[in-house]
Amino acid sequence: MENRSIQDVQKKIHRNKLIRKILLTLAVYLIATLYFFPILYMFLSGFKTEAQAVSPSIFFTPTLETYAKVLSNSTMWGYLRNSLIQVVGATTISLLLGIPAAFTLVFGRLKHRDSGNKYYLWFITTILLPPVAVLIPLFTWFQQLRLINSPWGLMAAYVGFHTPIVVWMVHSFFSDLPLEIFEAADLDGTSKFQQMRLIAIPLARTGIISAALLVAVFIWNEFFLGFNLTGNPTATLPVYMSRFREQQGMFVAQLSASSTIAVLPAIILGWMTQKALVKGLTMGAVKG
Repeated sequence: MENRSIQDVQKKIHRNKLIRKILLTLAVYLIATLYFFPILYMFLSGFKTEAQAVSPSIFFTPTLETYAKVLSNSTMWGYLRNSLIQVVGATTISLLLGIPAAFTLVFGRLKHRDSGNKYYLWFITTILLPPVAVLIPLFTWFQQLRLINSPWGLMAAYVGFHTPIVVWMVHSFFSDLPLEIFEAADLDGTSKFQQMRLIAIPLARTGIISAALLVAVFIWNEFFLGFNLTGNPTATLPVYMSRFREQQGMFVAQLSASSTIAVLPAIILGWMTQKALVKGLTMGAVKG
């Protein structure tokens, strides 16, 4: 009787754990569905005609007519090309500037011992600076330098705003590297540049990839600077989406199809690199 009673208690505990696990799983799926539903509905609306999109419904006869109309619009491809140029160019330059800066702050021989922390704090504080706070002086400088409506001017602004993010992320990974490796490299006569290129970058590869992905997504989604510092020939895709209603009218199906095309690269890139991104964001966050 006693053994049977113990078994009944264990079964009850196991059943309760199973029920809690099922309920928790259902809750997670429900929250994920609610969170993802607007994107799903936008994606589905792109397969509707304008008449179908006016009256919201889940069940409909899909058609590729709207996507064909959007993809045949040469104007949108121009904005898409501008976004790709900004993402590739600004991300690359931010990495080329941010990685050596982070390495110098961690392993460089600065004049004052506490200078590295002060400079690093400066980089951190610039991340918190909202673009609207510097828009007027930035616009004035760009106007004097004739960089308004120039893709190079917008790229320079993106590099300035996103290089501190690279420094912030890569700095935490460089700080976790064993100092003994670089002391041994000093004894072997290697230069600081060789240590960064041959030791630090390969060991912190995951963090660098994570920083690049984060910066690329930020630039791809950036709207404020692109809207205020560019014109139609050099504007990016988010700017085009904001002007879509003015240019095309209120076409829900076409707007949904265009929005899907705009967010699809970021979603695919995040899905393909989610392991590296999560690993990079968590490994450098905790020391010891």
